[in-house]
Amino acid sequence: MSPMHELFVAVRCEELPARFVEMAVAGLEKGLLDLLRGVERGAVRRWATPRRIAVAVEVAEGRPAEEKLVTGPPEAAAFRDGQPTRAALGFARGRGVDVADLEIVETPKGRVVAARVRTGGERTVELVAAGLERAVLGIPFPKTMRWGDHRIAWARPIHGLVALYDGAVIPARIAHVEAGARTLGHRLSPGPFEVRDAASWVEGLRAHHVEPDREARRARILADLRREAAALGASVEAHLDLVDEVVDLVEWPVVVRATFDEALLELPPRLLVEAMKLHQRTFPLEADGRLLSSFLVVTNHPAAGEPEVAATIARGNARVVAARFDDARFFYAEDRKLPLAEHARGLADMRWIRKGGTMADKAERIAALARALAPLLGADPDHAETAGRLAKADLCTQMVGEFPELQGHVGRLLAEREGLPGAVALAIEEHYLPRFSGDALPTTPEGRAVALADRVDTLAGCFAQGLKPKGSADPLGLRRAAHGLALLVVDAGLRLDLAELLGMGAFEVGPDLVDFCLTRFRAQQLERHPTDVVDAVLATGDRDLTALASRVEAMAELARSPEYAAIKTTFKRVMGLTKDHADPGFDPAALAEPAERALAAELERVAGEARALAEALDHRGALARLATLRPAVDRLFDEVFVMADDPEVRRNRLGLLRAVADAFRAIADFTVLST
Repeated sequence: MSPMHELFVAVRCEELPARFVEMAVAGLEKGLLDLLRGVERGAVRRWATPRRIAVAVEVAEGRPAEEKLVTGPPEAAAFRDGQPTRAALGFARGRGVDVADLEIVETPKGRVVAARVRTGGERTVELVAAGLERAVLGIPFPKTMRWGDHRIAWARPIHGLVALYDGAVIPARIAHVEAGARTLGHRLSPGPFEVRDAASWVEGLRAHHVEPDREARRARILADLRREAAALGASVEAHLDLVDEVVDLVEWPVVVRATFDEALLELPPRLLVEAMKLHQRTFPLEADGRLLSSFLVVTNHPAAGEPEVAATIARGNARVVAARFDDARFFYAEDRKLPLAEHARGLADMRWIRKGGTMADKAERIAALARALAPLLGADPDHAETAGRLAKADLCTQMVGEFPELQGHVGRLLAEREGLPGAVALAIEEHYLPRFSGDALPTTPEGRAVALADRVDTLAGCFAQGLKPKGSADPLGLRRAAHGLALLVVDAGLRLDLAELLGMGAFEVGPDLVDFCLTRFRAQQLERHPTDVVDAVLATGDRDLTALASRVEAMAELARSPEYAAIKTTFKRVMGLTKDHADPGFDPAALAEPAERALAAELERVAGEARALAEALDHRGALARLATLRPAVDRLFDEVFVMADDPEVRRNRLGLLRAVADAFRAIADFTVLST
């Protein structure tokens, strides 16, 4: 192994948006490793804060030099009368050698020209110096900006660059910023410091109030939040999801306790929580199931541990939070003056999608479809229809206009306040569920009916207008809608062909939409089950998502059993042998061999039981019954020649095996299972 040296690169910039921090450091790591392709390397470490990203790589001196003999055109085509032809000249030019350096070599195909091509040999410092700017500026950000007089675009203006190899500065530059061996710490910790290597960079930053290790910042935030919450006899656990964002908003986290006026607790708790978390990135506190007027702030001030500084920060955050709450109190009071049906009138002035009518039109379609779905889901048709008609009404309220993340919840609060049935109010809120992967699902039949109706209408309506996702772009959230639809169907146990479900709405549905939804269902199943198992079930052509999910679960469980390999081998053989014989019919009286008769008897005993179990969604039981056919099938293969010369005997035996194959194919196509 070659001697290793440390390559260290750190980029300092203006504050990156929190969602850009991880992609920035991942992009820097990838860019550096791409530059070092072919260079022997060891461990890679990386650090990231809102104002800096850094990567250290243990790497060798450079790429090893290699010489290869590359063959080209035949000698007869390369030289005529001792002079090089265009073929020889082009080959030499393409390999970067002089035509006079070409050689003639013997190959199995005869005499050809060849060139000795030398590759590698570049020094690591040269590679990084030449490509560092391209690697950094090539980091793919969703949005970029320009600054100063530069034509360069990046996520935020770049202010500093440290680039060291074995402690020496690499002659590189990025966006007119020269590489050096000095950097700055926290904005409130002035003075540059010298950097010798990654370790001194980390040590210097910590001395200047910057924690560059993302996981160390996270651990500190979590520990301090829990300590402060415990001191108040409260809990912050329900809101720790916010840490994922806050960790990339601060470089030196310090937790400060703040308080707002208790009178504001009269507002709906979720409104207060959303305002604190989404608008101020502060952490609500709860005790005994109720919200407290105290909350926690993760500040980026190095001196926030001092009482006077902490008090100033707490007062500032309390003022901002209180202002948001006062606005909310006013909007909520105004919204309560009208019933939801009056708010819903404003939907007539909201466009849904291009050529898709208004939100009022959509609300009517959701109402009609929710009513049609209600009997299939055990929901009250009147309640489902009412909830569907009012599901989007709160989009017209001032509260949702100011706090869009509260859509649905505001509708529920207003519905409850005006005395609408509880099932209607809850369905208005729950119809947005699930909002993302892993989110909660509706808890009531009415909620499921409206949620399904909304997604069916969105998917069918958009596809009818030709508004399908293209590549990674999905501005209308149709992949999310299809993902939610599949989860809702399976959770509700709805037994309906997917095409029939999608066709219950007001739009004509084509096979492309059915395939689109099946693709999302497949992606969900692949998160938990092997690819070949999922594809074997989907290969049966069934489009009842509830049954498909049950069958995948059953097959995945079978795949974990000790008997799986033997079962798969036997019935994969049965299906393969009968793939061109579509008729499962056979004459039991014409079965002459004992092994044939034994298999037919076992099939008659098992098939009906397995079918009944499958209809009841007990696919584990159905597979267990069918698996008992394996000894009889194996005996048949041992004792009987299936492809007999007599066509009638052959047809009868293939019909028997096709009946066995079809019994299994009702659950999965074993020919798709990997070997």
